[in-house]
Amino acid sequence: MNVALITARGGSKGLPRKNILPINGAPLISWTIDASLKANSINRVFVSTDDAEIAQISLKFGAEVIDRPEAISGDFSTSEDAVLHAINSLKGIGVNVRKICLLQPTSPLRKSSHIDKAFDVLSNKKCKGVVSVFESRYNAAKAYKISKDGTISGLLFSDAPYTPRQQLPNAYFPNGAIYLFTAESFLENNTLPRNNVYPLLMQEDESVDIDSLQDLKQAELLMKEKNYEYPRV
Repeated sequence: MNVALITARGGSKGLPRKNILPINGAPLISWTIDASLKANSINRVFVSTDDAEIAQISLKFGAEVIDRPEAISGDFSTSEDAVLHAINSLKGIGVNVRKICLLQPTSPLRKSSHIDKAFDVLSNKKCKGVVSVFESRYNAAKAYKISKDGTISGLLFSDAPYTPRQQLPNAYFPNGAIYLFTAESFLENNTLPRNNVYPLLMQEDESVDIDSLQDLKQAELLMKEKNYEYPRV
């Protein structure tokens, strides 16, 4: 079975209650639930949360809920903790998970078509995982690092900041929208696959990750420009 797993803790320091803040007329998490439900490649949609209000809203918009323990819901808990707990919880109720599409609720511009394309890549490349990325206008190869003595040097190599951009490799950044992998590959080390992973290229304006009020406003403007349909209830 292919499942979407949406991880949504109740706590958020940067933007309190961000997972359920309204954006373009609907709670933030509802856009990710809706994209998952519309994806042809997804069989069931689960939200892993420690928060009663998030759970209630998730159920309203059509997701199933996995109650996440407080022990793996703190500021230092990882998505991998939530994935392992979800796999074990679903196994306990007889759900045999084959592929997991890990989705963060703070990526409202990700669509069902992106999810389906990720599954196509996983199948066609016969790889262990697929990660959504975007090519930034700012190339990380041009970056500096600051040494202990206070001087700066190229992050990748000393000449990189002074090398014409055309001669440097393109840089792709994860946008957090999609992590797709098999349960088998995850359980090898209880981690997201690091090797034999392929990219799903998304546009930069599809890659807004909500972490501040400014991000929320930017995403809402883009959603209105692109005429995103209200999530079905």
